[in-house]
Amino acid sequence: MKIEIASRSDIPTMMRIERGEGYARLVGRWDVEQHAAAIESPSCRYYLAREEDDIAGFAILQNVGSENQCLRLRRIAVQDAGRGTGSRLLQSLLKICFDDLGAHRVELFVFEDNERAHRAYLKNGFVEEGIVRDIHRDAEGAFRSMRLMSLLRPEWKRPA
Repeated sequence: MKIEIASRSDIPTMMRIERGEGYARLVGRWDVEQHAAAIESPSCRYYLAREEDDIAGFAILQNVGSENQCLRLRRIAVQDAGRGTGSRLLQSLLKICFDDLGAHRVELFVFEDNERAHRAYLKNGFVEEGIVRDIHRDAEGAFRSMRLMSLLRPEWKRPA
């Protein structure tokens, strides 16, 4: 797997991935304008996971350049869940966060019912800090709670 920075031309493919069956409820989705604004923001980075010539997944990091050295993993989505692509992408992203971007803390929110992602984050050293109640309003207007999780630089297990 190769990790590279995404560009505006990659937005349609990323939108197709985040619109996979069941993903809206698990990771959310943005429209073209939201992605375009974020990808142009200096405090945001989009990364692609490529397997051969195909985009296998993507991730969005926010708060790049924060004086608090706290990055937020906003979204991670893969084409074919359950094949380890997401875990490999997450491990690569953590290396980028800590080694390249100088993060002290990487944080994320994960929906309470996204057990697969929750387990993957725990497996990679993230600590659950608590439940943030009714932080997200979905397309149907229902409020949903999310887990706040984080990983600090001293806790990160650098890949061998």
